[in-house]
Amino acid sequence: MDFLNLPLDPAGFLDIRVAGFVAIIASQWLKKYLPDWRFTSLLALGVTVIVQIITVALAGSGAWFQGAWAGVLGASLATFGYEALMNLAGVAGVGPRSEEAIIAKAQELAEEIAKKAK
Repeated sequence: MDFLNLPLDPAGFLDIRVAGFVAIIASQWLKKYLPDWRFTSLLALGVTVIVQIITVALAGSGAWFQGAWAGVLGASLATFGYEALMNLAGVAGVGPRSEEAIIAKAQELAEEIAKKAK
């Protein structure tokens, strides 16, 4: 799919790649406004499925299962792809999952616990 030629009709949105793109956008917005919330990926999945179901309704195709399944698969691919890239970056020593970042976070939490214990 060429992202410069995104489909502008509802029937064109019934695609796993478009659903993945919607999930990526939803995830980034959710991470911005709910940074420490544990269920961000689950909410992104729900948003993606809802967008796909709305697309089915607007297209009038009646392909409800196709829309829901495209939403689930697209959101799953986007989420697992993001997690894989973050884990690879951590192994490479870059980003919040690197060994240095994890150690710094652990030290920060230990200091916070020590302050509360006093």
